[in-house]
Amino acid sequence: MLTQTRSQRPALALLLVLVLVAVGSPIAEARSTTTGLATVALAARSATASLAARGAPAASAATPVDSGPDDIRGQALRSGGINERRVVVPDAVPPDWISRPTPAVPQPKPKAQSTTADGDDTRDTGAGATYRGRDHVWIPALGIDRSISFFSCSSSAYPGDRVYRWGCAGGNNVYLFGHAHSVFKPLHDAYVRGRLKKGMQLYYADGDGRVSTYRVAWWKVTTPDKGEFAYAGQSSPSVTLQTCVGAKSQFRLVVRLTKVD
Repeated sequence: MLTQTRSQRPALALLLVLVLVAVGSPIAEARSTTTGLATVALAARSATASLAARGAPAASAATPVDSGPDDIRGQALRSGGINERRVVVPDAVPPDWISRPTPAVPQPKPKAQSTTADGDDTRDTGAGATYRGRDHVWIPALGIDRSISFFSCSSSAYPGDRVYRWGCAGGNNVYLFGHAHSVFKPLHDAYVRGRLKKGMQLYYADGDGRVSTYRVAWWKVTTPDKGEFAYAGQSSPSVTLQTCVGAKSQFRLVVRLTKVD
């Protein structure tokens, strides 16, 4: 038993030597690396001193020397797994960044007046408003100031957002119609809100530039199939206005005006 123990001693000694060699290798490598870094640093200081001796400007502490991809600090950062990040300083925020532009104040509309060729009739209401033009209608109390387009009696086209003079009307009856949601919306709203009044004036300029004054005489709401009276011929010069009313525009508002002069 004693003899066997003695025979194992050389093997244990050899194993101990191998362990010491394995443990000592990183230490030796670290010492070698440290020595190498020190040598590089010493070489850099020697180069700087040499430049100074030759009169070349040396890099100041405020201006670090860029030694390229082999600079020591860069190697240390890369080998240590550290990522450099640039700190971006945002521009100064203007003190008035929350301000909004001052909205333009709408200017009052000029008095109703249409520009047409010379020689047209001019209607002065005595209140500073002048009405002059061709194929035009004005209702000052409702803010209506529209040109008039002709709509043929045989046309089946859907009317656009314009005031039309219908060609199916009889004599002495200027029949004007328009959509309640656009050109004749003021007329529709005046009726619905109770602001449509008898005596309300309308100015109409025909195709020859003659301007005539009309006043509201009466109005009536009917269905589309019972509106023959609206466009029938009249015994005296008249204007008839028509637009839609109702939740589904299922009714027709007919307003009759008679000529004043």
